[in-house]
Amino acid sequence: MNILCTICARGGSKGLKNKALRIIKNKPLIFYSLKVAKESNLFDAIAVSTDSKKIQSTVNKYGNY
Repeated sequence: MNILCTICARGGSKGLKNKALRIIKNKPLIFYSLKVAKESNLFDAIAVSTDSKKIQSTVNKYGNY
C-alpha cells in the first residue's frame, strides 16, 4: 500500500495572506511542513496543493514535490 502526504497551502487565506511564506528562523513556514513530512519516513510521496505561484516556487526551491 502506498501512502500519500498532502500539504495544502492557500495563498489567499482570510487570516494571513501567504501564511506559508512567513519567515520563521530564516525559512518559510512551508519548509518546516515539508521537512517533517520527509523526515518522518511515513510517506511514499509528498504532494503540495496550492493556488499561489509564489508558494509553488518556494516549494520547488526546497525540493521536488
